[in-house]
Amino acid sequence: MKNLSILATAIIVLGSMSAMAMPLDTGTLHPGQSMIVKIADGFFMPPADPNAPPLNEETVQAAVDQKLQRKFDDAVRTTNNHLTVQGAKDAGWGVIVDHYAEIDRDSDGYLTFDEVQTFFDARSPLPAARARAAAEVQVVE
Repeated sequence: MKNLSILATAIIVLGSMSAMAMPLDTGTLHPGQSMIVKIADGFFMPPADPNAPPLNEETVQAAVDQKLQRKFDDAVRTTNNHLTVQGAKDAGWGVIVDHYAEIDRDSDGYLTFDEVQTFFDARSPLPAARARAAAEVQVVE
């Protein structure tokens, strides 16, 4: 715990200094490199990308859907768009492996992209995804 407080103090001190120079070990330098490292202006946020899309529910949902589609496509490269338990394991998709029986709603032994998307949509904090999942759920009484 003492080491953690020393580290936190060092970070605060270094972050609050406007400029600092410290020597480097000359054995690790390449020819032509300076032996002094200058730290100026402390920590800062990089400027926003002017070409980036606005950050709102629609753009976030679109990005999540694209990432899910890419992950699914990578996992089913060799299985004709059907995700098996082994395919999920090979892709390192542990959450799919753990919930495979729950996701495979029609119990056909493989998952389609719609089944995987519905599973994740039901757990999403985004209203559009939850609405899409609710439309997929069939209530039997």
